[in-house]
Amino acid sequence: MPISNAKPKIKLSKLRDIGWEFWDPIGLKDDRQDIEDEYDTYLLRAAGMIWHNAPKEKVIGYLVDIEQNYMGMPDCGSEAAVLVVTKIRDYLKTL
Repeated sequence: MPISNAKPKIKLSKLRDIGWEFWDPIGLKDDRQDIEDEYDTYLLRAAGMIWHNAPKEKVIGYLVDIEQNYMGMPDCGSEAAVLVVTKIRDYLKTL
């Protein structure tokens, strides 16, 4: 991970691709074209946390908290959150 505080040029479209493919807690993937930005805030925050070297577990916890407490999906596990954090981290390493 970069140590610089310079802001990366993160492509929102790439975060959306990751989110829709690996993290769709409320099952909206089929309606994606109408609500493409549904998860943007969460994905951007997760990317920011990763960029600023937050521990992986903290970012996963953030996404799980969103799933369970803001989206009302109490039975969601962390598997999808783990995968999306890994994918975002991998993407950010390419910047």
